[in-house]
Amino acid sequence: MSALTSLGDVNYLAVGAAAVVRLPLAGFWHSPIAFGKPWSKDVGLTAEQMRRRPLPALFVLAFATSLAGAFVLALLLGRDAGLATGALAGMLAGLAVAGGALLSSMAFEGRPPRLIAIDTAFHTVVFTIAGAILGAW
Repeated sequence: MSALTSLGDVNYLAVGAAAVVRLPLAGFWHSPIAFGKPWSKDVGLTAEQMRRRPLPALFVLAFATSLAGAFVLALLLGRDAGLATGALAGMLAGLAVAGGALLSSMAFEGRPPRLIAIDTAFHTVVFTIAGAILGAW
């Protein structure tokens, strides 16, 4: 990779698909089946507080940030990255960029290590899948 992909070469359909993946994965990740109970305990939200959150606005925010992340990843990958390269780049972005930012911020906030691990793993999986979609498409 020598430079960012030009805006005209970005596969916007792939970016949209990569962004959409985050929402159902977040629903599963934060459900009682996966990490919902320890996550809500570590962030300090009760079930009642969780129900009172402005979900439509939060879903819009989550999609907008997912779209931005997928777009930037597409700019970095280029059009012909391939599935493996896309997945690897996504994993590294999730682990090192998103995970590093979370670790730094959350450590200073005094957040529990388990919460940092849950959130870092979530973003790593999201970016890995997004990178795979962008690379394969």
